[in-house]
Amino acid sequence: MQLCSQNSIMITNAQLEHAISFKQYMDLAQEIINSTTPPAPYNEPKMFKYASDNVERMKRLVNNIAIEQKLYNLLSNNQQKMIWVVLTEPWCGDASQIVPALAAFADISEHISFKILLRDSNLEVMDAYLTNGGRSIPKLICLNAETGEELGTWGPRPQSIQKIVMEQKNDTTTSFGEKVRQIHAWYEENKTRDIQLEFIELLKQWNNIQ
Repeated sequence: MQLCSQNSIMITNAQLEHAISFKQYMDLAQEIINSTTPPAPYNEPKMFKYASDNVERMKRLVNNIAIEQKLYNLLSNNQQKMIWVVLTEPWCGDASQIVPALAAFADISEHISFKILLRDSNLEVMDAYLTNGGRSIPKLICLNAETGEELGTWGPRPQSIQKIVMEQKNDTTTSFGEKVRQIHAWYEENKTRDIQLEFIELLKQWNNIQ
């Protein structure tokens, strides 16, 4: 069976078989920052620093995430067999604040299979799920595990912070570094609340719950 997106781009069984788990993703990120000769693009000091900071953010989120009861109930009672395919990379700051939460959500349901595709080696998939023409990540694609039907997508950010990011693009008075600091401060204060609220509504849609 081949799994099709609504954009007529195939997510194939071969791609899913080569997808990695969240643990493997964390191990990969840790391996990168432990290496004395990290692979490209992490051989660039800036990219290495991004990955290093992101590993710490992911570890912190894994250890501190609290799932809202309503979301927990929806996930634990979920009967729809789904595959959540997440496009991401260890260098992505937004992904460090989001992917551990998505993995934690999926882990609650025995019917959700969580798979990660690295964006930079799966551009044919990424280019089917652009945001405003850009390869923004993380991007989650929800598939019906039995039919391959695309049930929906999410990403790259909760709507509230996405709005802020889009507004920042027109702000020429604030440095890139300060913009990044503001975004991460928002994530730290929000504590995944907005992501969880959005997934409560998405799970209702994907399960046809009124």
